This record gives sequence, C-alpha cells and structure tokens, in this order.
Amino acid sequence: MKKSVFLLFLLISAFTFQSCEKDESLDPRAQLIPGLYARLDITSKVINPTDFTNSYFGGILTNPSGKIVKYNLYVRKSDGTNSTNSILLKSITTFPYDLKVYAADLQSALNLPVENGNNFFFWAESFDKDGNRADYYSLSSTVQGAPGMKQAYRFSTTVYDFSSDPVGYQQFENYINP
Repeated sequence: MKKSVFLLFLLISAFTFQSCEKDESLDPRAQLIPGLYARLDITSKVINPTDFTNSYFGGILTNPSGKIVKYNLYVRKSDGTNSTNSILLKSITTFPYDLKVYAADLQSALNLPVENGNNFFFWAESFDKDGNRADYYSLSSTVQGAPGMKQAYRFSTTVYDFSSDPVGYQQFENYINP
C-alpha cells in the first residue's frame, strides 16, 4: 500500500512539473535583440550652471558584447510643460567612449539657450554590422526598470548647482524612464 501511494505521488508530481514548463510561444514581449546592449557608467550627473565651460554630463559608454558598430544619441529639452523634438546629438562608432555632454553641445544641437533648471532627456539606438537596431524597448523589463543595470538607451540630466545640496546630488537619479 505504501508503495502504491508513493508511486501515485511520484506520478502526480511528474505531471505537475511538466505542466509548469514555460511555453515560449505565449510570451507577449517583443522579440529581443541579443547582444546589442550599451552600458553607460555615469561619472558626472549634472551640468553646473556656474561653470558651463568645464561642467558636463557624461560617463563611460561601453559595448559589453562587442557587437555594436554604431550608437546614436538623441536629446530633447523639457521644462515640465513644454518639450522640444528629439535631435541627434552624437553618433558614436568606437568603444569604450568617454561621453561628455557640455551645455554648448546642447545649445548647439537644440538651438536654444541652456539655463539653470533645464531638464534634458536622452534616448539612443544602437546598430550591429548587419543593421539590426536596438533601443530601450529592445531591453527586458528588468533592465528597463533597474538603474543598477546602467542601460544607455534612456536617461536624463539637469542643469543645477548642487554645491549647497550634496545629499540632493547623491539622490539625483539619471537612469529614469522619461
């Protein structure tokens, strides 16, 4: 009797685990593009309005898989109620790249003055040698929502003097979903 109960339990367990197997055809996510992941390790979070000449937003842009041959970075300015169109800011073809965006770069690209309190939102796309394109929506939802993944497809900066607010500077988060 004990042997029959054990076999019945084993049989039910086997069917239960088999039915829990993931069916990839039912995955509602868009097709993910493997290997076209760009990473941005931000070293300067904001542009300081008291020193437009030397202050910049940026960091080290890397291509972990080595498959990216072109990375296009776009920018738009937003003040909370008004926003500009996105404009191509830089096209990068060598990695690692020391990305530095100065106030003059933003002013030149957008043909607008850069002032204290301005917010700038960046988005990017990358391409491999076959022309396959990846952007923010090519990333998994985990990577999209995890600042620690340091994805280089959607991020922002501001023009603000944090010299009297070092805690605010530490808490300022560039990796957001603008």
